Amino acid sequence: MRNSNGFSWPETILALSITMIIATTLLPLLNTMHIQLEEKKRKYHASLVMHEAAKKYITENSWNGTMHIEQIAYVYKIDLPQICVHYEGMREEKTNCITVSN
Repeated sequence: MRNSNGFSWPETILALSITMIIATTLLPLLNTMHIQLEEKKRKYHASLVMHEAAKKYITENSWNGTMHIEQIAYVYKIDLPQICVHYEGMREEKTNCITVSN
């Protein structure tokens, strides 16, 4: 119901209500997706640190150390047969370990 002055009061309230319902439904979903993506990115960075730790162990006999990627500290420690990386996740501290075979 449109007249020459624009939308009527009920049409405006209905449009705003629908917009608010859509926004309140999508924002938590987008936030969850962002957190999951950031967690996967940090886990990927931890795997890169593991790779670098293995290379440093072989070349420099280094057993532990720290690498910073995007202002996140990834602390690695080699306790044969495992290489573990500790880092700060989005919600809690995380540890990613692999077992090295000879």
